Amino acid sequence: MDPQFERRWRNARALENAGEVSGAKDIYEELIAEDPARVYVRLRLSAIERVAGNYRNAHAHITHCVESVRNGRWKDLAAVTRGLLMFDEWRLVGELIKGTDWSHPEVIRSSPVLSQHLWLIGEVPDALRLIDAALPWGASSPSLRYSRANVLRYLGRMDEAAEEYELCLKLSPSDPYAHWSLASHSKAEPPGARIGRIEEAQKAHPSNGVEQPYLHYALYKEFEDAGDFSRAWEHLMAGAAIKRTQIRYEPRTEDAGFAALQAATAKFSGRAGPVDGCRVPIFIVGMPRSGTTLLERILGGHGEVSAAGELMDFHGALCWESDQFCGHYPTPEMVERMRAVDFGAIGRRYLDRTQALAKGRPYLVDKNPENFVYAGYIARALPNARIICMRRNPLDACMSNLKNLFSNDAYGYSYDLDELADYYGRFDRLCKHWRDTLGEQYMEVGYEQLAGDPLAMSERVMAFCGLPFDPALVDITRNNAPVTTASSSQVRQSINTRGVGAWRKYETHLEPLRRKLEDALGVAA
Repeated sequence: MDPQFERRWRNARALENAGEVSGAKDIYEELIAEDPARVYVRLRLSAIERVAGNYRNAHAHITHCVESVRNGRWKDLAAVTRGLLMFDEWRLVGELIKGTDWSHPEVIRSSPVLSQHLWLIGEVPDALRLIDAALPWGASSPSLRYSRANVLRYLGRMDEAAEEYELCLKLSPSDPYAHWSLASHSKAEPPGARIGRIEEAQKAHPSNGVEQPYLHYALYKEFEDAGDFSRAWEHLMAGAAIKRTQIRYEPRTEDAGFAALQAATAKFSGRAGPVDGCRVPIFIVGMPRSGTTLLERILGGHGEVSAAGELMDFHGALCWESDQFCGHYPTPEMVERMRAVDFGAIGRRYLDRTQALAKGRPYLVDKNPENFVYAGYIARALPNARIICMRRNPLDACMSNLKNLFSNDAYGYSYDLDELADYYGRFDRLCKHWRDTLGEQYMEVGYEQLAGDPLAMSERVMAFCGLPFDPALVDITRNNAPVTTASSSQVRQSINTRGVGAWRKYETHLEPLRRKLEDALGVAA
């Protein structure tokens, strides 16, 4: 490294670490002016612009790194694709990873991360190809084994996935992610057989470390499968409490954001986006674990439908057109900036970015639960879109959220009973708002009705979307498409009602939540 460059780089990093971001940015920009291909300088500038909320500037810096990686900077590949994922640049991520030399030592070294990036963009078969290409050099890598287990699970190869999780744990007995994933993937034989080794794994990590929520949630599932609901609840609450301290979630800001969103979307003056000759986007939204994946599996088997998974393209279009980073929940500031955007441009950008995913079919299913808050914006940007909101019994919905450990800061309300009840109240009020304002573009589907009478409810949903009804589609076991959500193991089974009333196993423990829900909803929960 050039000594002069290294000195200036270290100076800039020191300024940034000291909170003097403006001074650091000046140095980074000088370095880029001298050599625009400096990848790590671009990455720092993108991060600075991201924190400042400047979406387009941050995006420009990360996309500028693409050409350098294409020219053989494989050691930077994982860092660049990680940055691209923050901007929903799935196409670029796929092109970069699939266009590299998979036999190169730098690519092999990064293969666990790169394979994860592939499955995050829905390229699950390619993720497995990459892992298997790296396996001869990394057979003893726990992270590669863990990645392979996840990919096999997403592909529906359930027994192989379980074996791979066990291989990972053989190599790394205290791996929290493998314990957690295996617990949610399959039941131990005999029930409870895995508990002792998970408790041993806990001893290998700090009591409040990032590993502990995964191990507590694994123990919750293992004790539940063994029929010890009291011990299961203890571990669920312990894991949730630790996780809550590790995330950024501001319920008051979220509450104000929901209120601002309802006020801003109370009266849309017409629809602004493209209509004629366009394919029909079908958005499946709602709270997580409310049946969104189940409905996607039914619709995704239709010959006129392409099921694209949990896309971030509408979110990305909102961010681009408003030049801001829209977080996991709306804020008053975000809503205010959305007043000035061109919704027609948002719709066109969304259709352009999802064109390849539609595979020439007239309907595209976009199953991202977080799009629920954007339903009003979707209706304005895409006037021919259909928005289907999955609803579930409040206690089942809340319990299903509570027992899931979400990635990063997503669904921050789900780790505290009071915050969970408050969020459900906000969710219910916004549902009512969308029913009142979105008219024929919006439909609600009850999970209990879909699971209990899938033929009748599927026929109603397809009529709402404008699709010819095909009764054979309710056999979701015929749908072999990969599934990368938390439901990846369950949706390989036939439709059933085992999840209806599942909250009753914890009826006594959930009594405070039930009372608060009844106060929030004004009806019996």
